[in-house]
Amino acid sequence: MIIAIAKYFGWPIDQLDVVTAFLYGLMKEKVFCSVPEGVELDDGFDCVELLKAIYGLKQASRVWNETFDEYVRSIGFRVSSYDPCLYIKVVDGECVLLLVYVDDVLITGSSADLIAEVKRQLKSRFEMTDSGKCSFILGIEVVDNADGSETLSQARYINDILERFGMQDCKPVMKVVLGSCTWKLVLDTAEAWSEAREGT
Repeated sequence: MIIAIAKYFGWPIDQLDVVTAFLYGLMKEKVFCSVPEGVELDDGFDCVELLKAIYGLKQASRVWNETFDEYVRSIGFRVSSYDPCLYIKVVDGECVLLLVYVDDVLITGSSADLIAEVKRQLKSRFEMTDSGKCSFILGIEVVDNADGSETLSQARYINDILERFGMQDCKPVMKVVLGSCTWKLVLDTAEAWSEAREGT
């Protein structure tokens, strides 16, 4: 959806990745972990209390999400009523959108200055890599076409799967997928942003 909204308004869309995201989450409950073999603790203890989440802990992703959510709300974002992973911030009629999927973040908006400021704020709190313009996210390649349209392709992802299962030489079959695509959500979001910008 965020790609469609950015395309609709002609906004740039950038991609950020949070480095070791799960390690930012502070534990709210007591969780103990045995120490690695060869590590000696004082007083003969054989476990430690985790103050922060670690990879492999079942609640690590939830703790990370709560940490990210708390921070972006503190810098003025609100959560979309359509998608709990979409954050919206409007400042002086300009809008910026953040979409988070675990540790992958897409950012777009009407103001390059506001986008740069939000990136700066995020990077001051979390170590992040900034890939610039979004070209590949979650197995989907994002391609700008000469006519101004955008193509979303999973060809690379599909080829990787075929190779993994030794099926790169299989015969493709054309199959029509029936169904319809609704743009209501995109248009509703676009309308809400336009109203916010006009102050209505």
